[in-house]
Order: sequence, then structure tokens, then C-alpha cells
Amino acid sequence: MPPEESIRIVELSEENIGDLCFLCVPSERLSDSSFMKGVELKKTWVKDMLRRWGPVAKVAYLGETPAGFIQYVPITDEKIVYITCIFVPRKEHWRKGIGRRLLISLIEDMKCPKEWFGGEPPLALVTKPFPGEKPGQYSARSFFRDMGFQEVEENPSILYYPFKPDFKYIPPEPEELNYIPQGDDRGKAVILYRPSFCPLSYFFLKKSEQEIEKAIPGISIRWINSSEEPAEAEKRGISEGIIVNGRLIRAFVFDRATFIEEVLAALKEE
Repeated sequence: MPPEESIRIVELSEENIGDLCFLCVPSERLSDSSFMKGVELKKTWVKDMLRRWGPVAKVAYLGETPAGFIQYVPITDEKIVYITCIFVPRKEHWRKGIGRRLLISLIEDMKCPKEWFGGEPPLALVTKPFPGEKPGQYSARSFFRDMGFQEVEENPSILYYPFKPDFKYIPPEPEELNYIPQGDDRGKAVILYRPSFCPLSYFFLKKSEQEIEKAIPGISIRWINSSEEPAEAEKRGISEGIIVNGRLIRAFVFDRATFIEEVLAALKEE
């Protein structure tokens, strides 16, 4: 195990965007066009975040090798910083203190005043850990709990790290997607997407397209990039999602049976 001093934590900049984004890509997915499209969309998202907020990620290096990252965004109306992802992808880099160093670096950074919050520190760091750890990988939830994060009483899947001892995070009510039906969407599938902090967002939409094509052979499918066609997204009331025959599909593609059932039910609607 290398000494912790060999781990360098570097703030996101224009120079290391590629290191950040390609850490998301498993080696077996480098030739997968849908995954690589997701990487390009993430690069677009990162560049926009850099322009708007400045650094929104930290990359860990072992020597010159990118080994992990922590990624986050300020939520100004709640005065919190939301951790979207912490990731150390390669097994040989697990349990070397990389995730710990990344999170400690972020915690120390967020104790300082931030322009995002009118020259004050955030009230808390907040996250919702992804439950899909690989065999032998330390679960993100256990990691955050061990690092001092607390459960939200109303929703234990959300964890937070307060910067004031008496602060309790109360998450806002989630906004429900309210699709505005369009006559042009009848008789076809419409897939809306946008630049995202995670390449998997586009990958999952492509998987959804494949399942729709299997369930409804020959159906016309239209893709809309919400960032390039904002008027199309605005009139539908959503910037990302799947519409079949003028109905918003709410099931996730990994619950394949429910997803297909909802797609077929939408097709039958008049």
C-alpha cells in the first residue's frame, strides 16, 4: 500500500477534464459508442459547470495516473453542496485511502467561505450513495457513514455532513415530471436527453431505445438534445425522459418487465 503522500488531489480545471471523464469508462466500454457519447455529454456538462461555478470536482492521482474523483454541485437555494459521485474505478486502487483523501479534501475546502453562498460556507454536504458496489468494493453508504455523514430522518437513503452541530438537513419535496402532451408525439417514441454529470444517463437511454425497438418493431424514434433544441424540451415540460405515444414512461429500463409493460400500455392509448 503506497503512503498517503503519494496520492495527489487536484482540483478540476480545463487541463484535467479528460482525466475526470474517462475515469467513468470501464476498459471494456471504450469501443461502446453509446458509452462514449455519454462521456462527450459529460465533458459538455463539466465545461458548463466550470464556467458557472468554477471547480466542481477533485481528481486523485497516484503518481501521474488518475485513480479516482469526487464530483459535486452547489445548491444555492438550499445553501448546501450536493456530492453527485465519488468513484475509484479500478480494483487495484481500492482500499488505498483514495476516497478518504478526496472526501477530506472536499470537507476542508467547504469549511471556507464560498461566493456561491454569499461569502459563507455551505450548511452541509449532502449525497445519496449509489448502491451498486462491485464484489470486494467498500460500499459508498458505509464509507460516508464512517466519514461522519448522518442519515436524513425522513429519508435514510440521503446522507449529510453538517458544518454546524445543530443543523439538520430536511430535503425539499422532489419535483414531479409533468409532461405536457404534444400531438407530434403520438404514434412514436421520443427520447429527450441533455449533458449530464454521469455518462450512464445516455447509456441507459440507449438501452431503453433498444428495449422499445424489441417491444414495438418498426416504431419511429426521435431523439431530442434539450440543450440544442430547448424549445422542444420547454413545450414538453421536461428536459430528459422517454415518451411513447404521447405518454411519459416512468419505469426505469433495468426493471425490464415493468418498463415494457408501461411502453405497451402507452401504445394502446387512444
